[in-house]
Amino acid sequence: MYEIGLITTTHGIKGEVKVRNLSDFERFNKGDLVYIIYNKEQINLEIEKVRSQAKNLIVKFKEFNNINEVINFKGLIIYSNERADLLENEFYYEDLYDLKVYDDKDNFIGLVSEVMELPHGEVIVVFNKESNKRHLIPFVDEFIVSVDDEKIIIKPIEGLLWLLILLQFFQTFLMSF
Repeated sequence: MYEIGLITTTHGIKGEVKVRNLSDFERFNKGDLVYIIYNKEQINLEIEKVRSQAKNLIVKFKEFNNINEVINFKGLIIYSNERADLLENEFYYEDLYDLKVYDDKDNFIGLVSEVMELPHGEVIVVFNKESNKRHLIPFVDEFIVSVDDEKIIIKPIEGLLWLLILLQFFQTFLMSF
């Protein structure tokens, strides 16, 4: 189940709703099957038409033709069971979890335990149980050599892992005050 949109309000009187897109992908297309949860019940919907309006989408579901039928859907999340197609070198966060991380000299660094979204991009958190160390590695081409179904190979620049450990120490130290 993937959250793809939020119904913010109704639009007009013909059963259209205004939707804030919550996906990085184009998930609202004519004929797509989606659903909402209303009163603890799943309501399946087919997108009849969609158009952009400012930063939102105006969506018409095939099943509803009147404002009174959709007025109670304000604030509900729209879900899809289908994953969006990814381009080359794009990944779902959940596919990265528990991948083994090695440096380019085949030294084991740890397992991906988290993916953090920061203003300047994503960072993978790599935890090594044996050494009890946590490494923060920017998920960008300069550091990531390759990613496959089993492992991630990184190319650490000199001092990267040490610098990240030092930054983590100072952050923990400052938070204790």
